[in-house]
Amino acid sequence: MTDGQWLFILFLVLYLVESLRLQPKSAWLLTSSDRLSRPFLPLDFFGRHLMLLPILPPLQTFANLRSWELIPCPTGLEVIDPQNFRHQVLPWETLQPTLDNTKLILSAEHHLHCVNHTSAAALLERTLRWKSLSQAEREKDFLKLAAKSLDHVALCLGLTQISSQTRHLRLIGTLIFITCFGVMTVVYRRYGDGLEILIAAAILFTLQWIQAIVFWRSSGRLTTPIKHRFWKALACAFLPQHAMRAADHLCEALSPEAHPLAAASNLKETAKLALARSFGKIIRHTSAESAGLQQQAFAEYLKAQKISEDQLLETPEKQPGSVAYCPHCSAQFRDPLARCKDCGDLELKAF
Repeated sequence: MTDGQWLFILFLVLYLVESLRLQPKSAWLLTSSDRLSRPFLPLDFFGRHLMLLPILPPLQTFANLRSWELIPCPTGLEVIDPQNFRHQVLPWETLQPTLDNTKLILSAEHHLHCVNHTSAAALLERTLRWKSLSQAEREKDFLKLAAKSLDHVALCLGLTQISSQTRHLRLIGTLIFITCFGVMTVVYRRYGDGLEILIAAAILFTLQWIQAIVFWRSSGRLTTPIKHRFWKALACAFLPQHAMRAADHLCEALSPEAHPLAAASNLKETAKLALARSFGKIIRHTSAESAGLQQQAFAEYLKAQKISEDQLLETPEKQPGSVAYCPHCSAQFRDPLARCKDCGDLELKAF
């Protein structure tokens, strides 16, 4: 391959790397095209997992959504891990939470990576407030916060704000994408290492500096601070892949504190029910101490969405010899007295 082709592949690989994000397993990505996606769970980087952002222009806005991870219980603060059924309760009397930028540190073994500094600060304030309240007040406060996180209107307002504040960054990023992977490729193929490719490179470099200035000004107006803001602006000025993805930093900083179920109203009816079923299975069959509180909040959500419990019931197609199935993962068993070990020793349901 020629030097130009190698350079094109290098820029493409760097762009794809810049489009990856590390998120906790409880994170969901909601794009402006109303598409929900999860991190790639098989790869674990110290409790975080890779998530690919939309890569093709026109560049989209997105919001990072999170399911409930901290729930108050009579004996302490429960840290929810719905994937592995390893729920830990941290006693209130020993709980001393601290904040490290976007990371909430609950103990030496337990910490949460939050979407942005605002979300982390809100969790810290909430945890300290719960510690000083009675259990009845904690439950009332959690239900209020749960209803807010499930509010579709509030989520839509947050997405509108993200779209408005990233409009220019996304437009310039799209122009840089087209110039880098389209215009320069055609010019180099037709004219080679001539004056034309230098002019195209100069246009690309100018767009990157414009993007860096716009990013610096836009990020400076945010109430949520962006970590390493100066260095990210400098990277936009000199590296095209960073300039293309400049709007992502604002999307992350402006992401509202919302539950994935809040986005269900934007989905088609089948996708909406599938999302409700997936969370319904986790909440109804959880072994967490806070199960009753989660189920109460989920029941209020179903009532508001006019979804009945019968609509969430899903029986798998019976296989020959099977007499029972796991209500969470739908695995089938020949022994009706067995339990599903993969789902936290969950009791089976007969066909």
